[in-house]
Amino acid sequence: MKNVFLMICVLLGMSACNTQQDVIDTGVASPYFEGTIMDFLRADSYNWELTVKMIERAGLTELFEGKDDEYPEITFWGPKSYSIQRYIWDEQFENGSNIQSVDDIPAEDCRAFILRYVSKGKLLKKDIAYRNTEYQINDKRQDGRTLVTCLAGNSFYAYLEVQPYGGVADGGPVTLRLYSPVYSKIPMATPDIQPANGVVHALNYGHAFGEI
Repeated sequence: MKNVFLMICVLLGMSACNTQQDVIDTGVASPYFEGTIMDFLRADSYNWELTVKMIERAGLTELFEGKDDEYPEITFWGPKSYSIQRYIWDEQFENGSNIQSVDDIPAEDCRAFILRYVSKGKLLKKDIAYRNTEYQINDKRQDGRTLVTCLAGNSFYAYLEVQPYGGVADGGPVTLRLYSPVYSKIPMATPDIQPANGVVHALNYGHAFGEI
């Protein structure tokens, strides 16, 4: 009962998190990081501890260290530890699974999960198209979106939107957004974190792990 109460408190706290991208919540003030993507993730255990464990269990450490000759640079659409922890809780309480930690998830499942979040090459915010405001992002006529295909074969759209400011429709910050034809909106937190071998676009705490 104590564990269930703790879980409810954590989930309520996360539901109140700010989803705006004008606050970097990954522990860095600069978008640049001196080290690999794996170094960056390991340096911030608060946000990425379970993500690191899943990468290691999946046997994908070299990919995130830039040592895979086929993928010298990658883009990681990064799910944080809280998303993975919620997945574990859901498996326990909703599906009756015996999964208690990342170590209980089969290695092949960890690999399949992580590759859903990795795309080839370095895709920065500046490389992504602005949404054509005449159409919704899922409209077939929409010509302002960038298709992202990940190493697991799943695809989603990335697009930019300009936020209003001071009564001016396009006078505010430019926001990166993601949309999956299968799962709908994918909540973003912090884009354009740039380690040596690619880029990390950190997803929001509210992201449902695997739904990308």
